[in-house]
Amino acid sequence: MDIFCIKAVSLGDLEKVLISCDGAGPGNGWFLDKIVIKYKEGKEAQEVVFPCYRWLDEHQDDGKTERELTANSKYFVKEYSCYNNIVY
Repeated sequence: MDIFCIKAVSLGDLEKVLISCDGAGPGNGWFLDKIVIKYKEGKEAQEVVFPCYRWLDEHQDDGKTERELTANSKYFVKEYSCYNNIVY
């Protein structure tokens, strides 16, 4: 699991995420379970889940290295101080 914390201006309601793999180097592909973005908007903290369950690899699955993911849920969660992007 990789976790990235990014301080940013408000991104509004998140509906889609575009993610890709550059394909550089041997064994460069990877399996993406989901992306979870946790953020605070006003007084309420929220979590948005973007499921994938696919490979980003020229030689695996359907060979795609770019995927557009659509949010399937939005939850109100405990308070967060920045955008936490969690890639499973």
